[in-house]
Amino acid sequence: MFSGDLTVFLYIGVIALAAGFVHSAIGFGFGIVAVTLLPLVVEVRQSHVVISTASVPVLMMAAWAYREGADWSALWRALVGAAICMPLGLLAFEWVSPDWLIRGTGLAILAMVGVSFRNRRRAKMETKSSGGSSWLAGALGGFLAGAVTIAGPPVAAYALSQPWEPARFKAFLNQFLFAVSFYKVTGLAVRGFIDQETLVQSAALAPMAIIGIQVGAMFSRRLSTRRFHAFVAIALVAVAIYFVVRGAGE
Repeated sequence: MFSGDLTVFLYIGVIALAAGFVHSAIGFGFGIVAVTLLPLVVEVRQSHVVISTASVPVLMMAAWAYREGADWSALWRALVGAAICMPLGLLAFEWVSPDWLIRGTGLAILAMVGVSFRNRRRAKMETKSSGGSSWLAGALGGFLAGAVTIAGPPVAAYALSQPWEPARFKAFLNQFLFAVSFYKVTGLAVRGFIDQETLVQSAALAPMAIIGIQVGAMFSRRLSTRRFHAFVAIALVAVAIYFVVRGAGE
């Protein structure tokens, strides 16, 4: 559709750069920024497939950059939940109206943020590590990855409830997102969604996103743990409200 339009590829590059920067700065957000902006130049469902395909090399780079320090016990439980629920998300992607999916995503993020803050307060009172279910966060993230290409917020909300430093937060989140992205692309390929146009547009998206990740990593090193957590919480709430309003308006 747009493979011969250089202007579209320029827009894709700028969007990818912004998405990569945000993702690296706060540990997630590649899918959120890309899903919000890419439909301005690429058809909505096609943009979801392109973002999912491009996210594999992008998130591989992010996972490598934050390869040390993840909580493996929490990670494998989150991945099991994602593996179980992503097929349901892929079915929703095909069958459910996008506006309902977007609105539901926003409400789910708000709920997860509320739970994460409750867990943090409880942990401080009990002087031990925060609770929360990594399995549930992973299951919701897997469903959203299949349905709306956004797996990060539920898992980020769970990670926010843990007493983790930014590096450990990002390690856990990016390793989860990389595994989920690979799983989703496999599902899309099996369902016949990936074609030559998708691969060409993904090839334009991925390199600029990787550059954005490197720039975002330099920015995030200047944030203290407290400011980083506050930044993540504000970003999650802003995204949730945006999705609820956007879904209600479509």
